[in-house]
This record gives sequence, C-alpha cells and structure tokens, in this order.
Amino acid sequence: TKSKNVETKFPIVTCIISYDSTRAITVIKKNDREFHIMMYSLQTYENTFTEMIGGNEDSYIRCKEVQQNAAGQKYALMYVDDGKFRLRVFGKETRDVETIQREEFDINAAIGINDYTMPIQGFADPFCTCSFIDDDRIFVQLFYNHDLTHYHFIYDHSKGAIEDNFYSKKMQCTSKNF
Repeated sequence: TKSKNVETKFPIVTCIISYDSTRAITVIKKNDREFHIMMYSLQTYENTFTEMIGGNEDSYIRCKEVQQNAAGQKYALMYVDDGKFRLRVFGKETRDVETIQREEFDINAAIGINDYTMPIQGFADPFCTCSFIDDDRIFVQLFYNHDLTHYHFIYDHSKGAIEDNFYSKKMQCTSKNF
C-alpha cells in the first residue's frame, strides 16, 4: 500500500475514492459560511479540482457527502444554505461560478417549500442526501424540519428537472430527526 500525507487548507468533513481509482474527493469546511469540494490525483497527489459552496456573508452551509455514478466520472453533492436545499452535479473539471449557479438545482423552488429549515449547530448533516440511479438520474431525499415532512424524488440531471412527481410524508418525529 502506497500512502502520502496531503495537507488541506481546512479540516476534512468527508473523503471518498472515485470508483475509477483516479481521485480522492474531499469536502472541507472553512467555517459555517464556506465549504469546498476538492479532488486530488491519486497518481501525483496534486489538487485537480476545487469548487466553493457558499462563501457569502449570509451563507450558512451544511454539506457532507459526495456521491458518484457507477463509473466514478460524475458526482453529486446535496447541501443546505440557510434553509435553501441545493443539488450540485459535477465532473472532474473545475467550473466557473456562473456555470455552477446555472446548473445547480434549486430544490425549494421545485417542490414549493420555504427556507425555514435550519440544521443542527455542530453537525455537518444537511438534512438531505442523494444517490445515483444511473448516469443522469439521481434519487434525492430531504427532511423539511419546519413542518416535519420527508420529501423524495428522482432528479434527471440531463433534463434539469424532477422526473414525474415528488413525494412527501408528514413524519411523527421531532425537528431534529435527520
């Protein structure tokens, strides 16, 4: 087994190895307003990809896990920014801010919820997760703690829309259920 220490700018929240065994993909946290997705080559250990999440004065970010398609070529990350649920899908190439904003999926607008969800202080959990079904379709689920409702749907990245309908279920739980 070959290993090498690679320093990151900020603490690592999560780290995965791409299924094609070419990248280590990390989510790092600068502070509550700014997280970063960073990829490192497993050959050279150099940083090959960086995208910021948040970074605005009014941001309050929670994100945790990067998911990948079966080939390890396409990735997705769910996060919440001050009550706004977002899904970011990306590849191995760093994009400019305008492209990221244009391609990011605004879940609140799509399912008609407000931005009243607040994650628990001290946890990275954003009350939402996703998983690739195939290269373009992603299963998404979230917990809207304002009214204790669980939502789930299939998002088609190639169409930039929810496939069919979303589903919701009022839960018998507390607002800290995640």
